[in-house]
Amino acid sequence: MRVSAPTAHCAADAAGTVVFELAGAPAAPAAVSELVLRRRGGRIPADEVRLPLTGRRAVLDHATPLAEGRWDIHVAERGGREGQPVRPGTRDVRALVDRVPGAGPVTVRVPYPTADGRLALRCWVRAPHAEAGTIHLADGAMTVRGVLYGAEHGHGATAEARRSAGPRESGTEPRTHRVPVTGGAGGGFTFTLPYGALAERPVTARQLWDLWLLPAHGASAVRLARILDDVWDRGNVYVYPAHRADGWLAAPCYSGDNNLRVRLDPAD
Repeated sequence: MRVSAPTAHCAADAAGTVVFELAGAPAAPAAVSELVLRRRGGRIPADEVRLPLTGRRAVLDHATPLAEGRWDIHVAERGGREGQPVRPGTRDVRALVDRVPGAGPVTVRVPYPTADGRLALRCWVRAPHAEAGTIHLADGAMTVRGVLYGAEHGHGATAEARRSAGPRESGTEPRTHRVPVTGGAGGGFTFTLPYGALAERPVTARQLWDLWLLPAHGASAVRLARILDDVWDRGNVYVYPAHRADGWLAAPCYSGDNNLRVRLDPAD
């Protein structure tokens, strides 16, 4: 007889600790003794973390390293390889909203329900990190305000839009466009990106432009993203109005990894 998947309630704090509590009556120790986290697409055991269950409770401490990615959650016997997937119960993620990270790498862990009804954990580890904030749309351009963590603004700071060659442009150089950045107090930054500069050629198919921040002249680029809250996938949640021009449409958007982009589409 197939045993139904257990349900786990969880609570996440701003430091990165996540507490899991299996619902229902205590299980026999031989049946369930560990909570197992496996990174999707990773290698076992390098991308596997095992947490002992004390009664029905397991704690993922903020000091336990997890690589960036999506981690599926199972329960298993101690040392068991397969285990059972866990269904999501109550998720208390209030502490993740509008958080301000401390020193060191920006680490975010958001428990979430997968499309097929399982519990998983979305993790980001970024150092440095450029957090996208308010996006203002006007006059065929987007103005982005945000905060830079883990680096300092310097002379010649710019924002860069990058588009790799598409399937019909094999052999061509990747395209980039830069605009100046204004730095502010506490790591704040602002830049305005006109859409027309990205649509220099006829837009005959969808184009996606990834956005990066270069804090100073010659500095390494930092990916723009919005990860400091409880939203694990902004791709279909944050939808911005499109600007219509002659032959194309443009709008900000987020990838499934919450990275900020610009999307260009043919107008027809």
